[in-house]
Amino acid sequence: MKRRSFLYYWIAHSSISLAGVVYIMVLTTFMYQESGSAFIAALFPLFNAVARFAAGFTAPLVMEKSGFSKLLVRLQVMKVLLLTMLVILFPYISSQVYILCIFILLIAFTEGWGNPLIQSMVPRIVASDRLVKANSSLSVTSQSLQIAGYTFTGFVVIRFGHMPTLIMSCLLVWLSVICLWIAVRSMKEKELAGGGQEKPSWDVIREGWLYLWRIPTLRWITMMDMIEGVAGTIWVGAITLVYVKEVLHQGEAWWGFINASYYIGAIAGGLLTLLISSFIQKNLIACMAAGSAVFSLLTLWYGLNSVPVVALILCIAMGPAYQLRDVAQQTAFQSAVDHQMLPKVYASRDILLSTITSLSIAVIGLIADTLGIRMVYIAGSVCIAISAGLSFMILKLQKNAVTPPAGETADSSVS
Repeated sequence: MKRRSFLYYWIAHSSISLAGVVYIMVLTTFMYQESGSAFIAALFPLFNAVARFAAGFTAPLVMEKSGFSKLLVRLQVMKVLLLTMLVILFPYISSQVYILCIFILLIAFTEGWGNPLIQSMVPRIVASDRLVKANSSLSVTSQSLQIAGYTFTGFVVIRFGHMPTLIMSCLLVWLSVICLWIAVRSMKEKELAGGGQEKPSWDVIREGWLYLWRIPTLRWITMMDMIEGVAGTIWVGAITLVYVKEVLHQGEAWWGFINASYYIGAIAGGLLTLLISSFIQKNLIACMAAGSAVFSLLTLWYGLNSVPVVALILCIAMGPAYQLRDVAQQTAFQSAVDHQMLPKVYASRDILLSTITSLSIAVIGLIADTLGIRMVYIAGSVCIAISAGLSFMILKLQKNAVTPPAGETADSSVS
């Protein structure tokens, strides 16, 4: 691991994670307080999601025009300049919802273009045998900062107001820009020179999709991600609240306890994966399967349980299982793609996952209304179990790659 480059990337990644939580909470609460309308407040996350979805389709075209390092820094500079303009103009445009929405759309576009690049940096600055350790440390920090962000941003807004809190978010993004710029400097000499034969736009857009489909490891991991994306919607706030009230027969306070215990488990799980990173690195697919299987069983138990304290314990226990699966899955995905192609593949993957997640929320809500809240968690546990089963397909691919039949060569794309 290039310690200096990763240290600066880690600071940038942490700053972006915290800034994102603060930014979302500040604007959502502000729009709700000003309008008194939940619909108007919901426009912010809606516009943010739509813009990032649209940016995902055009991201390969943007990536084709510039080198990785230049584009990464330029997009982050664009984002921070837009956010700075929003902060400066906020006192004057705060009553104009449509102007706020324009800023939200523009900032979301820069995030939609830039996030696949940021995600793709880890394999560029970290040795392949240290990817699990790097992903684990990033996961622990991100989870911790998200808890802090969601816990304390509301207090900061009440104590100091929306404007100072928004300035804090802007300063965090400026910090991330500086750190990313320092981190990418060591990568420039290794970048491929731009130019070459210009590809048709459609070929550029579908390049990442073709990689997802043609490389067996990527195909199976993406299918696992999609299935787990369906299962992940069982943890949205409204579903958890219904579970607390109808199954645990507790008040809203326990909604907070459930969320807090899950985050505690996620942080503990991140620390555990960091501790056993060498073992996970050598057994990526087996760890994916084990993590998914345990997570599935705990989710099923959680759905069938009616004891509040047991629910808290199960949520904490889910954290290590989830992190084991997630870190191993992320590392396997990064290891299966060439560094130059990884940003386009991430962009395509993000579109799939965001679409699946959006559709799943409606389906999960329908299941909760018609079949009851317990069936939601039973369905989720089945989805996770299916995902665990798919990991054995990747194990089979690995075995075939190691011991190919006579006269054949191993598939170099299997990682």
